[in-house]
Amino acid sequence: MLRDSEQPVILKGRVRLEQDTSELLEDYAGSIGISAEDLLNIVLKKLMANDMEFQSWLSQQNVQQRGSQFPLGLSASVVETEAA
Repeated sequence: MLRDSEQPVILKGRVRLEQDTSELLEDYAGSIGISAEDLLNIVLKKLMANDMEFQSWLSQQNVQQRGSQFPLGLSASVVETEAA
């Protein structure tokens, strides 16, 4: 969760939507008083946060990425134990 003082980094990108989806996005965003871009960010974050299969996959990717940062294939627990 972001603190009030933290601002997200905004990147520009292109998303291709079906016309009816784009219109619904614009209509829904307008009905709740936010931009379509903000609504899309909210919806995507919520979708990914609630997808347990994706969260499991993401966790595995993070573990693998951290594991590859240690020399000689040492696990994170071994490196942390040695540093303590």
